[in-house]
Amino acid sequence: MSATLLATWIGLMIPLAQSEESIIPAGNIPVGLVLQGWSVLTDQQVLTQRPDLGHRSVQILRPLRLSAPSMEPVLRGLLRSEGIELKPIRRGLVHGPHWATTDPSEMPPLERYQVRVIRLQHLDPEPICRLLENAASTRESDLGPLDRRRRFVADPRIGAVIISCTSSVRLDHYLKLLSAADRPAVAGTQRPVLKSWKTRYGRASELATSLEASWEERGGQPIHVVVHTASNSLMIRVPKQLWPAVERLLDQLDRPDDL
Repeated sequence: MSATLLATWIGLMIPLAQSEESIIPAGNIPVGLVLQGWSVLTDQQVLTQRPDLGHRSVQILRPLRLSAPSMEPVLRGLLRSEGIELKPIRRGLVHGPHWATTDPSEMPPLERYQVRVIRLQHLDPEPICRLLENAASTRESDLGPLDRRRRFVADPRIGAVIISCTSSVRLDHYLKLLSAADRPAVAGTQRPVLKSWKTRYGRASELATSLEASWEERGGQPIHVVVHTASNSLMIRVPKQLWPAVERLLDQLDRPDDL
């Protein structure tokens, strides 16, 4: 919301509230300025039901300094006088984005979940879910206020992972991670396990190259390494009995260069 936009609402240049020391002037003031003041005062984002909601005007009898005691309920009262309610976007939310609406029964238009049930062929669902959670914690660190976090549920009865996600792009990323990890075991080995290793020094891609080269020199059964760049970590599919050896090798390789 810009000062120029506010000027088009009422034909005057009225400064936006930028800090708790800002003053909302007296007169017929755009509702958008009151919403901006509430947002600055509470440090909570406001989304409006309609783009023109802030064009309404509200009568303010005297200038209001945001830093004055008990100003938050005063601003809410001004909004209610125009039939505008501020509702948390997510039920039970104490601090976070709010929805400005003239319809108390209306709910914010949150993104809808897309659900996929993926049957695994070679791995158990629980470690796959832990892998996905690690990946999602990085990709979903800065979601929009109307977006929702993913859900990963392991169903051991059918050997499946149930993914619920609102973003097609993120969903595709999680499906690719599943496909890369759920590979058949090498003939004659035990059912593989999936392990993750958070790189401590340097880049995961460089550690993966070193690990694969060192493991090949060691000889024996191969392992499968997938680099997860976003979290700077490795996903390693390996026969269960070989994981301790892989872990020892990783501990030797993942050290500062000056050691």
